[in-house]
Amino acid sequence: MTYIVYIVGIGFGILVLAWISGHFVPQNMTVTLSKTLSATATEIFEPINDLRTWQVWSAWSPDKMKGYVSEFSGPDSGVGQVWTWSETKYPGEIEILESEANQRFVYALSMEMWPTPMISTISFKEQDGQTEVRWENAVDWGSRPLSRLVGFLMGKQILLGSLKFGLKSLEQRANEQRGG
Repeated sequence: MTYIVYIVGIGFGILVLAWISGHFVPQNMTVTLSKTLSATATEIFEPINDLRTWQVWSAWSPDKMKGYVSEFSGPDSGVGQVWTWSETKYPGEIEILESEANQRFVYALSMEMWPTPMISTISFKEQDGQTEVRWENAVDWGSRPLSRLVGFLMGKQILLGSLKFGLKSLEQRANEQRGG
């Protein structure tokens, strides 16, 4: 019986320590990745500007999120297009907020587990057939201390992994379409 009391006490102590630590973690975080891709701005921008192609090149592919159901609404591409996915552990949606061809792309990613949408900006700078892509995510982890702590400890690495995967896939897609 004493072991159970010790185990419960230690578990409670860890939870309290995590809760207190969460108060010292910033509520907002920005994660940015820049990479120069061997593709033109058009080759990179076009698949980004049509959310239906994200299932092919992004981290939100059917291979990574098994069994989800996708729905698209709004225009075929650009501002106002919305991709909603459901019947998965992490339902959510992406909506295109701004779209300047080959220059800039802004979207909001909303998921049930986040208190506010993550706003992401992708900018493009082409030079000599290569494009520097800068992908920035602004996240608000909310006011709950444990959410902030988990976001701080794990969120950055998860987001960076997602961005790296997406940029690599976009570059591969552009090279395949060019026949190289």
